[in-house]
Amino acid sequence: MEGTSEGDEPFIYRLNDNGTGPNLVVKVCAERGWRMYQGYNGSEEKWNIWWRSSAFPAACYKTLGDWQFMNHIPKGGSICRKDNLSRLLRCMRRIYGTIYDFTPPCYHLPLEYAKLVSECSRLRRDEGVAGSSVVWIFKPVAQSQGRGIFLFRSVCEMSCGTAAVVQRYIERPLLIAGYKFDLRLYVCVPSYRPLTAYLYAEGLARFGTDKYTLSDIHNPYRHLTNSSLNKTGPRFAECKDRIGNGCKWTLKQVRRALIGRWGAAEWLVWQRIRALVTLTLLAQAAGTPPARNCFEFYGFDVLLDDSLKPWLLEVNLSPALGTNCEADIIVKQPMLHELFDLLGLPMKHTGLSQLQGPPNTQVTSCSSEDESGTSKPVRTGGARRGLRWRRRRTLPVHCVNLQAPTNEKLTDTPGDGTVGRQFKISSDISTDSTDLQSTSSMATQSADNADETWRGGYATVATRRKIMNACSWGNGVRWDRAVGRVGQWVRIYPHLLPNEDQVPMEDARESVAHVSKFIRAAREVSRDSGGDAAIRDSARDSVFEAALRRKLQYGAHFEVWHPPF
Repeated sequence: MEGTSEGDEPFIYRLNDNGTGPNLVVKVCAERGWRMYQGYNGSEEKWNIWWRSSAFPAACYKTLGDWQFMNHIPKGGSICRKDNLSRLLRCMRRIYGTIYDFTPPCYHLPLEYAKLVSECSRLRRDEGVAGSSVVWIFKPVAQSQGRGIFLFRSVCEMSCGTAAVVQRYIERPLLIAGYKFDLRLYVCVPSYRPLTAYLYAEGLARFGTDKYTLSDIHNPYRHLTNSSLNKTGPRFAECKDRIGNGCKWTLKQVRRALIGRWGAAEWLVWQRIRALVTLTLLAQAAGTPPARNCFEFYGFDVLLDDSLKPWLLEVNLSPALGTNCEADIIVKQPMLHELFDLLGLPMKHTGLSQLQGPPNTQVTSCSSEDESGTSKPVRTGGARRGLRWRRRRTLPVHCVNLQAPTNEKLTDTPGDGTVGRQFKISSDISTDSTDLQSTSSMATQSADNADETWRGGYATVATRRKIMNACSWGNGVRWDRAVGRVGQWVRIYPHLLPNEDQVPMEDARESVAHVSKFIRAAREVSRDSGGDAAIRDSARDSVFEAALRRKLQYGAHFEVWHPPF
């Protein structure tokens, strides 16, 4: 990397607890000039990024240094269990209405078994023969890669030996050449306080390897699109009609297949998917504490029905990074490189030896979640009164994030569409240490003197200091001034960054209102431009983007997301 001194130590990456991990991660890290962590026997603890498939223990966040990064956020995996996701979205729909109508009706077993039986009886009574042929899908809550999933029509056919969810099966999915498929989308959330989310423009479409039909609901290769399942199917290697061999496409291929049939509606569906992802993240944002130098990398599975309505199937905490086919290599390898660029991680050396950022004790002690995802009670009280137990209260829905003071040594370029790493640290800093530590001292001073009469009424100085410090990472990245695009990573939330003199508000109701406004504007653009069917390339996207910005009265800093042509 240019401007890096030879004395800098190498950037060290760590994989899980034993040094094993996805081969693609190892390859990308090697291409960036990083070195593998050698202290798995406990001899050392010097590492810069720790990539772990499962959640981290709470103690790991408490000892995180300015030069260290981890790929999970405390409590960031709540939406990755099927039952938790269903509860969160059900709650949000009760509050905000039909804007959250993008998941099928769902029942939690064994708790809601009686409700499921009652609903099946109601369908048979109200719809007669049609109601008795309704298809349901059974999904274990803690399984992945299609394990334990099956379809059934009658509750008598269902055998439940573990916690699971049962959903109404989407019986009319969108098909390509008769094959069912879903979309795997990659999402990065480097901050929940304030919420900052990026969606990768490219992705994967995963096909079933047998043609879809409801006459045979017990053949998983017709109905399940998990690639780990379909690669074992008898027709996986065959050259199937339009699909070819294998079971994966890129989103670029999907766009080309849809645009000739759907016209302007094809552009609209990507904007609806963007809104779906944002609304899902907002469902758990209120309960996620501020965490510094941590990010979350999700895999969203979305299904399109025959009217091009997107449905959320599930969210994966650690999406698969295997390279089983050409589409995997095309999508995943550049995605990981650009993910590390987005996070401001270097190409070769740390360059962080000059950093003296704010102390991490203000932020990293906020997690009360252990590796299994359960909250631990906190013991209070002295010996005389005995032991009292209380549960840590989650952060309120209405939170204020104070703007962190600007550090002149950290340069950033707010959402201007520039490709590449936007946040740099000077390697020849010659100022005294008081300037380098100004972030910590000024943050504490401004938080102590801040007016506590703010929205929600649950603020404390400590909480606001945590949120303010979490905005600024140890490598100089400021997520309250997040860049709009890095490579194909597009910022989908917030739509616009606040001005320098504004205090960004974390209000769930206002956030949902912004997403609702965005969806309405996208529908109007699609409807007004629907007659122009001759333009079917990137020029059409430019026209739609300009029209959408005019509708929303947003400037050029607002980024429109869609897969490439």
